[in-house]
Amino acid sequence: MASAVYPVYPQAVVLPILSILSILLSIVPLALHWKNRNYPASSLICWYLILNVFNTINALIWPTDDIASWWDGNGLCDLETKIMIGSYIAIPGTLVCIFRNLAIVLDTRRAALVPTRSQRWWNRGMVLLFCVVAPVIAMITNYVYQGKRYLLFAIAGCMNAYDESWVTLVLAEIWPIIICIIAGYYCILVLHRLGKYRSQFGEILQASSSNLTKSRFMRLFLLAFLMQLAIIPVQTYVFSTNIAHTLPWHPFSWTAVHGPDWNHIFKVPMKGQVFYDRWIPVSSGYMFFIFFGSGRDASKMYRAVLRFLGFGRCFNPLNSTRANDSSATGSRSTGSRAKLLFHKRWTSTARTHMGNSVDSTPSARNYHDIEKGPTSRPKQSQWTSWYRRPWHLLNPPPSLSHERIVLQNMPEHSNTVSTNAWAATTVSRGSSDLGNATPADDHIRVKQVISQESELHL
Repeated sequence: MASAVYPVYPQAVVLPILSILSILLSIVPLALHWKNRNYPASSLICWYLILNVFNTINALIWPTDDIASWWDGNGLCDLETKIMIGSYIAIPGTLVCIFRNLAIVLDTRRAALVPTRSQRWWNRGMVLLFCVVAPVIAMITNYVYQGKRYLLFAIAGCMNAYDESWVTLVLAEIWPIIICIIAGYYCILVLHRLGKYRSQFGEILQASSSNLTKSRFMRLFLLAFLMQLAIIPVQTYVFSTNIAHTLPWHPFSWTAVHGPDWNHIFKVPMKGQVFYDRWIPVSSGYMFFIFFGSGRDASKMYRAVLRFLGFGRCFNPLNSTRANDSSATGSRSTGSRAKLLFHKRWTSTARTHMGNSVDSTPSARNYHDIEKGPTSRPKQSQWTSWYRRPWHLLNPPPSLSHERIVLQNMPEHSNTVSTNAWAATTVSRGSSDLGNATPADDHIRVKQVISQESELHL
């Protein structure tokens, strides 16, 4: 309890408030990544969510320096310290998986149109290894070098205690920086491929098996890139500081580490100060919101949640937005159908080449709108459709006295689309596939050329 001797410091109030806001801002980005099956990004958000929960709880339980009235934290601190040990491995591990997945998307030599079963299981195994398995192993091995059960600090709460020996370096301190180096390698690889394929970037994303768009790809990459820039200096500083403070190392002894006073809880007043690492999870939630909580998908989710809570009855724009989206979609589809039907007046001929090219003579087609005599009129069903009326008010059909002449000897005007397709067990995608690639014997190659000819009517 607060008193005149032990007041509640400002950081004891600011830290839990900002942590709660960070948790709320991270919910929608977490739901979006989970919906898109982006499990590394979802794991990254979940780990920071848990750390923000710890910030909130600890600041509320131990807000002052009155150590005589503190709760010992039995059970809670045992859980918190183990999860914090796992987070030191999991957070850089999620960055490894994020950069690796982005690098695979941009790999035009080995990426498959449809990933095989072994490739899918390998990708899942990498995610489980860095996001779950490695952190759990770090939690289990923590008992080996755990010098004390845990430490208690004001506002910050539960902290880990390490034995000052070489075992701590081998089992704990060196692995976060090694994983950061691996993440840095994949980050550089993504930057290299972005520069190499910048002109085909959109086509590569469309041809990949991922559900990433340009916007999602760049937002995810920039978020991971900024976190990588922040984590590497922090991990380097922590690593060098721990080495400097623990030297010279004493020989490792199990009985000395887990001695009679192992269960004694050390309580440390902080005079209103908080360790810098407690602010990293707080800032992460706001970064998640900036990159993923202000997009179009997030806006749709916000409106859906507000309508579910009943705010649609008080705010009509929440309901009208959905109606406007559906009407806009309907108008676009209707306009496309109308445009397609209008272009039926033109005569088109399709040529298909299988292997060798075969010349074909375009055959003229007779439509009901072609005049058949002085008394012939277009059929009413084609000219009086509701979506044709506005057009024909501006451009009425030609009168019967006009003569329609088909110019047969005009230079041919054609639009040609060429398509190459290969079918096999695994098909690699690359820049050489467009026209110059030689398929293997077990591939099926289909080349289709479609040319469109138009008749000019006067």
